[in-house]
Amino acid sequence: MSHNTPIDYIFIEGPDCSGKTTLYEMIHKESGYKWNIQDRSALSMLIHAKYYGRDTFAQVEQLKRELYNLNNQMIICLPAWPVIVKRFTKRGDPIQNINSLRKLYDLFAEAAEEFENYPNVTVVRKEVDDFIVRSIVNQYINFESNSIANLQHTALQMIAAAGEKELVGLSFVHYDTGDFADVNKMMLNYEKEKEYYQKIETRLFNTIKQEMRGENEYGREEGVESRRYIYTDNTCISLAHFLVRDGHMDAKFFLRSSNVKDTLRYDLNFVKHLASEVFRYFKCDREGYYCKIQIIINSAHVI
Repeated sequence: MSHNTPIDYIFIEGPDCSGKTTLYEMIHKESGYKWNIQDRSALSMLIHAKYYGRDTFAQVEQLKRELYNLNNQMIICLPAWPVIVKRFTKRGDPIQNINSLRKLYDLFAEAAEEFENYPNVTVVRKEVDDFIVRSIVNQYINFESNSIANLQHTALQMIAAAGEKELVGLSFVHYDTGDFADVNKMMLNYEKEKEYYQKIETRLFNTIKQEMRGENEYGREEGVESRRYIYTDNTCISLAHFLVRDGHMDAKFFLRSSNVKDTLRYDLNFVKHLASEVFRYFKCDREGYYCKIQIIINSAHVI
């Protein structure tokens, strides 16, 4: 595949006796150990902080960072309470008793209700079986094959699920092997942004060419591996920085704001187009080279 939005971590969550370890092992087996799977996340730290009456600010912020990274996925295991009781009775627990386990179960149930509509959160309310595991694995494989513009739908779902008009700090990483086949040239002519996109591209390439000619404070002609190929502005697409290193080009973009409903899909298509043009200009379009695109949307909002 020419493009890929890889999963960083799969966090498996839920109270004790909810089937986390079983699910962990079954996903590994079904996927051929394809992903990094982590038992628990900031959600467990948040729930236990609530349970013990501690301040939760740090845990809430950490959970946001985990969920707002669209390369992460979370599964919350929450079978019916009688299933938990049966497992607890059979195996016991050195820390929990049935009363404390019920309180924690209820806190996880509240969290599941809050987060289950997030596009990167899956709540499993049944006992885990092969069908559930295959469905989850297929869901993740489909996510990884997303075109960059399709991630607009993921961001929009995230905002709707959170019940907010704005989320701060959405981010993701996307890779391309160098053909940039999912760039839609027609979308670059979006009337409301066409001139803006052309202005950014012109300014960026003027900077690159000036640096290569040595028109800088050092009077130094910059090579392909220079650190100085950067575009900055105070408009919505605020920063673009390009580094060629070790057989790949690293392209970082900071969007200070983007209208997720109306504009983001065009912005994402444009920044990947921009990365493709720089990639080819630097003659990185050769065998073995790839492009890593990292995007931060600081204000992902709906007007």
